[in-house]
Amino acid sequence: MRVKGSCLCRAVSFSFDLKNKDFDACHCSMCRQWGGGPALAVKSEGNIDFLGEEHITVYSSSAWAERGFCKFCGSHLFYRLKDKKHNFCNFQLGTIENNEDFKFVSQIYIDAKPANYSFSNETKKMTEKEVLEDFGVSE
Repeated sequence: MRVKGSCLCRAVSFSFDLKNKDFDACHCSMCRQWGGGPALAVKSEGNIDFLGEEHITVYSSSAWAERGFCKFCGSHLFYRLKDKKHNFCNFQLGTIENNEDFKFVSQIYIDAKPANYSFSNETKKMTEKEVLEDFGVSE
C-alpha cells in the first residue's frame, strides 16, 4: 500500500510503501521534547520518496538515528536509523487519508513514559533496551 502526505505548509511532500497498517507510539525523552508528547509513527517498507527534499532539515539526534523536519513550517516528517534500514514517518501528517483502518499496536521506550498520561489501548510495550536490541544498535 502506497501512502502520500505532506508537511503543514506543503513545501515537502512524500510517499512510501507501508510495512503494514499499524502505528506505534514512542515515549522516549527525545520524541517527547521534539513534539511535546509521544510520537505516533508508521513504518515504511523501504525508503521514503520526497518532493521538496531541499526543504528538509535533518538533525542527527544520536550516533545511530536522525530526525527530519520541514525547514519552513517545522512539521516533523520522519525518524530513521542512519543506515536507513528502519524509516518511520509521522502518522498524523495526512499520510493516511482513512487512518481509522490502522491499529495502534505498540508503545516503545515504555520505561521512559511519564506517569502523568497513558493510553487505554492494549498494545505491546517495549523498553529502551528491547527497542535497541530489536534495531540491532548499541548506545
